[in-house]
Amino acid sequence: MKKEKLRIGFIDLGKMGSGIFSNIQKAGYDLTVYNRTWSKTQPFKERGAKVARTTKELADNSDIIFSSLLDDLSMIELCHGENGILNSTSPGKIHVGLTTIQPSTADKLQLEHEKHACHYIAAPVVGRPDAVEAGQLITFLAGEPSVISRTQSVIESYTVKQVPVGQSASAANAMNAMKICVNYMAMAQLAMLGEIFTYAEKIQLDKSQVLSIAKMFFSGNEAMKTYAEKIAKREFDNVGFDLSAGLKDAFIFATAFNSCGVKPSAIAGATDNLVAANANGLGKKDWSALTEISRILAGLTN
Repeated sequence: MKKEKLRIGFIDLGKMGSGIFSNIQKAGYDLTVYNRTWSKTQPFKERGAKVARTTKELADNSDIIFSSLLDDLSMIELCHGENGILNSTSPGKIHVGLTTIQPSTADKLQLEHEKHACHYIAAPVVGRPDAVEAGQLITFLAGEPSVISRTQSVIESYTVKQVPVGQSASAANAMNAMKICVNYMAMAQLAMLGEIFTYAEKIQLDKSQVLSIAKMFFSGNEAMKTYAEKIAKREFDNVGFDLSAGLKDAFIFATAFNSCGVKPSAIAGATDNLVAANANGLGKKDWSALTEISRILAGLTN
């Protein structure tokens, strides 16, 4: 299909989704968008996108459907719910799943799409929100090569690198095992930093000195050095990765680790803190705000 003939549908305008959709829109495609919160669609409507009332309406009017959802359950509901995209009457639809899901779920989705004479491409992305806005994401792609090639130009609008990993949908999501490892380490380190700075505050150590030592410890890891500074200064409003998304990742870690008999004990405390921080209204703050719970538990409330 030629670029100008492609009808692109996009489902869910979260932090990642809105950035990806924005880049696709800049590339000049015929676009339809669906989001439960209608107001989030309006800036894109003003720039020429059509807005669908249901996901099925979007699927009926799209050749390629991109979805950027929360988790496995939301992906299954999108496909099989009352207005599920697999209820679309036209065969040959291509569904590009951007969500990080379990490999087994990806394989099931691929099989269900085939039963409906449609195609599923697993295309999870790697990158922080600033990379999304710059169109600098990395994506792993799994699915039928000829189908992937039909989506290539669209995918290139929001990525800097595309990594084909095979025809099985689970292959792309299995690559997220490395992403899980990296984010797991980051979460464990955030919890550790929170406890260190809380301890330093309790015994009245010079926090600037503690921060200096923390930055030396994380030499070469610019992301963790930035997080150490956020935690030391308790500045969580400059959000790179929000706390509610961090909580979602904690549940992904638990499912992934437990499924192969590994206990995710290094982040048990971090997970508890994420739950508590989210319940205390910090869900929209940077995920490093999970460390505020260490301060509260230590009796530091100012």
